[in-house]
Amino acid sequence: MPAKDGHGRASAIPPSLVIAASALLRHVRVRRHIAVLAAIVAVVAFGYGLLNPRNVLVLADGQHMVIETHESSDAAVLNQAGVELQPGDRVTALDGDGARVLRVDRARLVHLEVDGVTYQMLTHAQTVDQLLAEANVAVEGRDSVLVDGALVPPNADINGRPALAVAEAFASASGAAEARVEVRRAVRLTIVEDGNAVETTSSRETVSQALREAGVIVGPGDRVEPALDAALASGMSIDVRHARPVTIALPDGHRVVYTLSSTVGEALAEAGVALPEGAFVDPPLETPVTAGLSVRVVQLAAGNEVEYEYIASSTRYESDPALAPGQTRTVQGHDGVLVRRYEITYVNGEEFGRTLVDEYYDPEPQDTIIYYPTRTGRNDAAPAAGSGAVSRVLRMYATYYTPASSGRSPDDPNYGVTATGVVVTYGVVAVDPNVIPLGTRLFIPGYGYAVAADTGGAVKGNIIDLGFPDGVEVDWQSQWVDVYILE
Repeated sequence: MPAKDGHGRASAIPPSLVIAASALLRHVRVRRHIAVLAAIVAVVAFGYGLLNPRNVLVLADGQHMVIETHESSDAAVLNQAGVELQPGDRVTALDGDGARVLRVDRARLVHLEVDGVTYQMLTHAQTVDQLLAEANVAVEGRDSVLVDGALVPPNADINGRPALAVAEAFASASGAAEARVEVRRAVRLTIVEDGNAVETTSSRETVSQALREAGVIVGPGDRVEPALDAALASGMSIDVRHARPVTIALPDGHRVVYTLSSTVGEALAEAGVALPEGAFVDPPLETPVTAGLSVRVVQLAAGNEVEYEYIASSTRYESDPALAPGQTRTVQGHDGVLVRRYEITYVNGEEFGRTLVDEYYDPEPQDTIIYYPTRTGRNDAAPAAGSGAVSRVLRMYATYYTPASSGRSPDDPNYGVTATGVVVTYGVVAVDPNVIPLGTRLFIPGYGYAVAADTGGAVKGNIIDLGFPDGVEVDWQSQWVDVYILE
């Protein structure tokens, strides 16, 4: 049946087209519903954003700022933080732990001068070699790199300058806000040092700097052509003549002059040295000048001198078989004086040489001799206990000592003096008076006859200390022995 239109008229639209149109109308209604839902979601999200701002950490220009923002874009957040981006600046966004971080790395303006041309670069390079690699500039040989006029190695750090955003503040504080990097190319030159020519290169500014770079040291009196402060140029020839040091000994002192003169006479004239009347020069005036030469302006004089040397006497120890055990005899000596008489030659008022013409003692030193008793009894048999000469026998631990082991200095008046006033020697022993009274005569096998004439802080009980004089080899070993107490 044909379709009718709104006025009841029959429609010429085919039924299939009417069905398709109805389906399309339903699809349009669905899409309209979806759009409405999306708009509602957007409004809800926008409202949530308005009600719940987020925190963003902004790292820029050396500052850390936490920005509470409703902005959704990084550029808007930076604008809210008052961070103005300049050409070449780099913004890095980091998300972590629910927080967002915006880091601003400032590009810096660098003036790069190379091969006579100056370039302006906005760069994030940290070192000079990174900057040169970015600019495709090669540095070779003795080419020099300067940062703000200071010579630096190619890998030197160019950080430490301010970012462009604070350039004005830095300029007011330090007078500079931009780095200047210069690549100075090496030029060829010839250094003629004392007639020896060497081809080399240098990129330094002056002749002085080029010589220092080549290891040529310019000292006092040296002659350099061109002058040390002359600007270095390609193909330049630098002539260096080193002055030779000459020491001049004058009557009133010594001088060191550096000279290019050929002879001693010319060097003295150049130094303004006037020769005193009657003086002569050693070596002669016509002598060629060599490095380290010593020249003496000589005036001679003669004299005599007597020298006295005090000779201290020494002490010797000798045995005397006539002495009884514990006795000593001293022959006192005295110091002497050795007299020497010299004839002395003076040059320019200073001693040049001396000759010994006489030597003698006045008086001659004499040694002090201390005689001690000859040691006996080392091989004697012990007296018989019932012989009447022995009152008793004690078992004692026998050690030994000398004057030197007493702890006193040889300069001490009491050096070697015992408790009873005698001097420590063979036959003098130290005992505990509670065990053996002082003055008791004894016999010790392996040592000999002795007298108890000394005491000691460590000599207590059945201990006996055997005396030996200084200057002899002690052959006693501490041991237990039978000590015979004699009548």
